[in-house]
Amino acid sequence: MAPRPSRLDVFFAAGSAVITVAVLFGEGLAETSDTHIPGSRWWVLPLLLVPSAALLWRRSNPLITVIGVWVPIGLHALFSGEGGQGLYVVWPAWVSLYALAAYGSRRQLVAGLGVAVVCLVVHDVNDPHAWGADSEAWSTAWWDLFLFVAPLIGGVVAGSRRTRTLATEKALVEAEARVAVAEERARIARELHDVVTHHVNLVVLQAMAASGMLDRDPEQVREPLRVIEASGREALTEMRRLLGVLREEDAERQLAPQPGVDDVEELVGTARTAGLDVGLAVSGTPRRLPAGLALTVYRIVQEALTNAARHAAGSRVGVSLRYEPDAVDVAVVDDGGEPRDDVPHGGRGLLGMRERVAVFAGTLETGPSADGGFAVHARLPVPPEEP
Repeated sequence: MAPRPSRLDVFFAAGSAVITVAVLFGEGLAETSDTHIPGSRWWVLPLLLVPSAALLWRRSNPLITVIGVWVPIGLHALFSGEGGQGLYVVWPAWVSLYALAAYGSRRQLVAGLGVAVVCLVVHDVNDPHAWGADSEAWSTAWWDLFLFVAPLIGGVVAGSRRTRTLATEKALVEAEARVAVAEERARIARELHDVVTHHVNLVVLQAMAASGMLDRDPEQVREPLRVIEASGREALTEMRRLLGVLREEDAERQLAPQPGVDDVEELVGTARTAGLDVGLAVSGTPRRLPAGLALTVYRIVQEALTNAARHAAGSRVGVSLRYEPDAVDVAVVDDGGEPRDDVPHGGRGLLGMRERVAVFAGTLETGPSADGGFAVHARLPVPPEEP
């Protein structure tokens, strides 16, 4: 919806109308005769009030404003045989050209300047005093040049406005990116919290069980087990206290092990039921990965398959897990399938992948694949196993 005329727009329009009426009918401000504004008042007044009214749309439709200002000026000169002169002409003409450059597009600027130049030529050609004596000619040329200073000033204002707008948009994009990173890190922290908490709970439960069973040698066993139990409980309490704020609405969710590499095959099966033709290849010697690293592998495959289902329905997808001596290599490549235009872009899946990979000092490569699809390739270092 176009913006409504502002108070300033109304001021420009009303001021122009007052000046026009004053020149035609006022005493003191202007002579009261038909020759001051050439032509009969009955048709000159409505014709020359059109430029005043056109100023109301100087911001919302500057090209219409230029046409509404300059065409009546040209028609008045053509029909009366004498070009009008004075503030009643200069005011709307100058404001319209300024607005054209300040608020119009490049096409509107070119078209509007063309209309103004043609109408100005018609005005000057029909003004017998414009190019008579040398002094009149110089005066006419000066006023013509003065009118076209307006679009120069308007262009400077428009450029400054665009610079500020771009700076604001850039700041908003950066702020949104920082929020997205913070949210993704919080989600990763919650998942890692669940992993660690689950194992600490196991330690506590085992220590409690051992403490109740080993009554035969209490001096040798009971005290270390009490230390294990107390330490586990203290670590669990501190972790919940430190990371509890990250859990938000799912703070009461029952603790459970997070998925890992062993669950990738089930994930692939779920993707097949969603319409993807997915193949899974595992190479190297599978081995146990740290819980956080295994969770990251699972999430990368999960996010890549989700993206393929959303943006390339019916595509063929290859999932590859390769175990190396010091790293695990994950690749998910689709062939493009049937692109969908009804799915919004700009999600945070790739951002989440990068954050997860960065936690483990790995590398992530994403982009178009050789066969026109999309490829995700992550390499995650595996810490050496403790002896």
